[in-house]
Amino acid sequence: MTILEKFYQSIPLENPWIESWKKEGKKVLGTFCSYIPDEIIYAADILPIRIRAKGCAETPMGDAYLTQTACSFTRCCLEMANRKQYNFLDGMISCNSCDQIRRLFDNIRFKAPPPFHHFLSVPGNVNETTIDWFKHELTKFKETLEENFSVDISDNKLRDAIKIYNKSRTLLKELYMLRKNTAPPISGTDMMNILLTNVSIPKEQFNELLSQQLQEIDGKEGISDYKARIMLAGSMLDDPDYVKIIEELGGLVVTDAYCLGPRYFWDNVDETKNPMDALANYYMSRVSCPRMAGRQSNRVEHIVDLIKEFNVDGVILQRMKFCALWWGEIFIIRKKLKELNIPFLDLEREYVMSGVGAMKTRVQGFMEVLEAR
Repeated sequence: MTILEKFYQSIPLENPWIESWKKEGKKVLGTFCSYIPDEIIYAADILPIRIRAKGCAETPMGDAYLTQTACSFTRCCLEMANRKQYNFLDGMISCNSCDQIRRLFDNIRFKAPPPFHHFLSVPGNVNETTIDWFKHELTKFKETLEENFSVDISDNKLRDAIKIYNKSRTLLKELYMLRKNTAPPISGTDMMNILLTNVSIPKEQFNELLSQQLQEIDGKEGISDYKARIMLAGSMLDDPDYVKIIEELGGLVVTDAYCLGPRYFWDNVDETKNPMDALANYYMSRVSCPRMAGRQSNRVEHIVDLIKEFNVDGVILQRMKFCALWWGEIFIIRKKLKELNIPFLDLEREYVMSGVGAMKTRVQGFMEVLEAR
């Protein structure tokens, strides 16, 4: 089995690594947002994984309890919770990432309450006051974990967890840098699977696999048979098949801007500071997502920098239907791309793959536009 094939084993939410972790008597907590510091959970010897809804095909219960204008990701998650498909989790942690996630968490606690649940309040602005407040929220979160799971999360354990997570970030960025090559050594589809593995298995094991992957592709011939270099940006995306459709039509996805990608790992947590100070500063000050007010210019600048750095020919803006945050964000990104004369394609989608034929037609047309430039 190749390393990439091992990464593909993490696609199901309940994967072999989680099963092995649970057999050791350890706990697993699901999280809904990248603003929840996994390092604090991992320091308690608890595995944090990103909650997804892979395998959801229909949402009768999700539709009944959430508004019709709730995104299909939240409706799928509520459906799976009601069907007890998250029962392998020992708890869930959410935050005020968006109004729809807040309502999802309220409904889960009402209809299918997990053994443990915690809501982390995350500020929407970044300044000295909000960073200090966030540190206070993280301290309460740490104390809640200690009390509920009878663990001690010491500063030394936090430092160890930060080092492990920083190694993941460093390795992921190293792999991303290889995608700058004229012939990148890895496809966007395979990269998506690696990103999913990053939030789905224990970090030491992920670091080992990723180190092996980097060794395996070192010096190998890259991908040269493509029509255009594509950046994929937008709402929560965790489906490799979506990327695969784009790449089967000749577009090689060489970089991205969504919550599982560079925003999650582009910078490291400062290992020289007090760990709680360092985590509060990192999660507030890193490249933000649209939930953060007043930082649109920083996010757009980050996207433009990636476009230039990775020699992107065109941008595909994918937005989940009824995702209010990304509706507004994409409007701002489109304006900047027009100013810079960078071609882009705007695609609306549901969480569950649908309308594939129409998507293929539009992507194929976009590839023809890029080839003609």
